[in-house]
Amino acid sequence: MSDDNPPNSTTVNAPELLLNDVEATSPIAKGGSDVSIPVAEITPIATTIIKGHQGARNEPHRHFKWHVEALVDGHDMYQGIVKNISMKGLDLVLDHNLQNSKLIKLHIHIPALGISDSPHVLEVSGAITSTVYATDEDSFRSGISFVKFTLDSDQTYLQSLLS
Repeated sequence: MSDDNPPNSTTVNAPELLLNDVEATSPIAKGGSDVSIPVAEITPIATTIIKGHQGARNEPHRHFKWHVEALVDGHDMYQGIVKNISMKGLDLVLDHNLQNSKLIKLHIHIPALGISDSPHVLEVSGAITSTVYATDEDSFRSGISFVKFTLDSDQTYLQSLLS
């Protein structure tokens, strides 16, 4: 495995396949109908296979639909939903494209877990690591890496929910 591949990835090296090799050995390239190309000859030179959700994040994470208020770059407030969360960050779904933004402060609203419990709000600062348009949700999905929990107790509380 190469150092420039993300964690949890596998690189497969195969012999380089030149177009001339295919033309010389393949009846298909000559207009025939029989397939006789060995699989090893049509494998790409290097293939990276990402295992697990968000390959580089090997931190355990959970899927929730929690409401989030996001203060972006210190002045714009947006409403969104947590897609999944770990101790290191979360995926945030919202209608606003955060592609050109850098910093974010989140108020994550965790609903009451029991009848006698009250809702809890986690306050955490983060950095926006990626933003893509999610067609299945008709919204933008942004990757957020946590930088600092406002309260240490919020970090402990989140850890208890994820374990």
